[in-house]
Amino acid sequence: MIRISVVDKKMKDKIEALANKQIPFAVSQGLSNAVQKTRDGELKREYQRVFEKRNEQFFKLTHSVARASISYTKNYGVAIAGVKRADSPKIAGTVGGSTKRKFDSSFMEAHVTGGIRRALRTKKAVPITKGKSPIYPITRSPNTGKVSNARKAKTLYNQDRTFMVGSKSGKSVLMVKTGKNTVKAAYAFVDAVENKKKYNPMPVIMRGVKSRLKTEFKASFVKGLSTARLTV
Repeated sequence: MIRISVVDKKMKDKIEALANKQIPFAVSQGLSNAVQKTRDGELKREYQRVFEKRNEQFFKLTHSVARASISYTKNYGVAIAGVKRADSPKIAGTVGGSTKRKFDSSFMEAHVTGGIRRALRTKKAVPITKGKSPIYPITRSPNTGKVSNARKAKTLYNQDRTFMVGSKSGKSVLMVKTGKNTVKAAYAFVDAVENKKKYNPMPVIMRGVKSRLKTEFKASFVKGLSTARLTV
């Protein structure tokens, strides 16, 4: 709790009015900062525990921070902030958290809810990350997390150095010749991919924000008062 003691009543009224004016700013900024620090702290650690973090930008795009709108907080008396996919719809009462970049991370939902991702056309190409055969590295863009064009299944499929093994009606694997006597497995072609629930960011975010909110609110409130003008 922050206490201000003033003897002069007029001065006291002005300071109280100033403090009340800064509350929406402090609440909005405090909540937003708590969410941001939680995303960059506890949530990132949880993400790395479940997934292999290939690049920082992909993590931020799939866990973008939508900050609380100060004007919304002033008008409605409620501050709203959250963590969202940058390609998902805007959260009412927030600013930012979205991108104009062409980006699709909807597949991440399956890791949270579980479910089956089916092929849109014939087969779904899934990068192979482990197995008995040597693995052909599938590189991704550091900006979007997308597989580079040179390593996409449709690009490799049409090259002379690649061939398919397996059944056309069942599971098949795209193999890549990388040397005279070296062959590596790149993609598995399947009808569908089953995702089990393995990632639950919500409780991690709630715990992190709860532990930080009081401190962040105080810091934002003091900052608001220190930058505000008091006319005597």
